[in-house]
Amino acid sequence: MATRLLAPVQAWSARRALRAARASADEQLLASRLPSPRLAWRSAELTSAEHRVALGRSLADVVHAADERLLPGATPLDRSAVRESRAQLLGVAALLFDTGRTVAPRGVLMVEHLLGDGAGPLYGRSGARPLRLELARVAAALEGRD
Repeated sequence: MATRLLAPVQAWSARRALRAARASADEQLLASRLPSPRLAWRSAELTSAEHRVALGRSLADVVHAADERLLPGATPLDRSAVRESRAQLLGVAALLFDTGRTVAPRGVLMVEHLLGDGAGPLYGRSGARPLRLELARVAAALEGRD
């Protein structure tokens, strides 16, 4: 009976430990150009076809949301910068969608940070130049050229 009562707490603890392990692995992968064999599990998660396709779809959704024919959504996208950087955004999405090609886990993490960082060049009013520079860095990291 006690094990059934503790099961939700144990599951919560396990999820919390996994989140912490992922965060630690992400920091190490971002800091290093060459992934450690110790972090192979996280590299495999990041470069899996499902994860890559989901990130590619998110980038395509950002481009679609910036269309001038649509009303602005709740997300504070820098719509003009996204429209000016449309080709680069779709180029990065194409790299992610091409699952027959290998990508670097560091580049995938950079895409995640680009999409999730509310203070980054994709959001706010920083202009198109910072977004283009970041997209060039991301594309180079995905291809392993950084």
